[in-house]
Amino acid sequence: MYIYIAYRNLPQYFRENAGCGGAPVNNDYRFTNVKDDIYLLTFPGANYAVSKEAAKKFIQDVLDKCTEKNQGFFPLVPSLNGKETAAVVEVREEHERPCYYNMDDEVLYQMLEELREGSGDPLSPRDLMNYCYPNPELPEGDFTLDKIYHGIYCKPDNTPVSVIKPFISDKKISYFGMNEGQPFVRMREGDSEVKYQIPKELIPEIKEKVRALCKEPAEAYVEPGQWEGYIRFDDDSKRIFTDPDKTLELLKDLASKGTFESKEELDMSKYQPVGKYQGMTGVGMMGLTGFMGMSAYAQPVNPIPKEPAADGTKCIYCGADVSGKRFCTECGGKVGS
Repeated sequence: MYIYIAYRNLPQYFRENAGCGGAPVNNDYRFTNVKDDIYLLTFPGANYAVSKEAAKKFIQDVLDKCTEKNQGFFPLVPSLNGKETAAVVEVREEHERPCYYNMDDEVLYQMLEELREGSGDPLSPRDLMNYCYPNPELPEGDFTLDKIYHGIYCKPDNTPVSVIKPFISDKKISYFGMNEGQPFVRMREGDSEVKYQIPKELIPEIKEKVRALCKEPAEAYVEPGQWEGYIRFDDDSKRIFTDPDKTLELLKDLASKGTFESKEELDMSKYQPVGKYQGMTGVGMMGLTGFMGMSAYAQPVNPIPKEPAADGTKCIYCGADVSGKRFCTECGGKVGS
């Protein structure tokens, strides 16, 4: 179930989301379900971990205090019923149309304050990333190996812009992947990218090496400009962060056992030199502007546009699924923009 509960400054939200330009900044005082049973309370400039038990109770208490149910998402308006603040309670059950509920905004504000007071200290940038993206465990039996990744930290796949501001860097990516059942490795060598075809019969051996690598996972937090590695398996939401040096060693080993296919010179004008970032120091920065005028961190930069899907269900910026959404939950881009 998708649920979004927030106290909103309507004029500010309207200005940021109705205008043209980059991805909007989410300035709400909000409670969200990041993934699975991971809940986050975001106050301007601070983030709080909310336990599963406290989150479930909070959701039910909010729904109990809601009144009229409406179809669709909460309207994008500068004012509502003569007020410039509002309670935003959006719900979407699986395979159902989204809906939002009417609720007294001051009541919700007080409930959010009580939840914040009971949630302990704010999370540090390191704790924020590690809390939002814990390492799962590989299945005991077989698993689908989707990707072995090594690169300079930029922004993890599927990380919402509300959690970390993306930037474009010289990522120097090397990775193992599958193309219609055919395994391959792409290795970054200087300003070139070399592709190798990997024999299919090596897959069982590769999975055993991956399992060994994942026995000592790394944390999700990575400083900008530093190397990161991860194993993605089964689906995009399951990713184990791994030691970058050992990850690169594994990729080099696979490339040595593969067959050379092609070499491509990269257009380096598309990348920034490593270490030059767009106004961001540290990871986990929320990219928020306070709903009461409290300035926090810099706004996100524009994602790199991708071609929209013919059926309109993919984000034109990052390619994520945006079915039934007004904004992409991955990069913040406006749907249909």
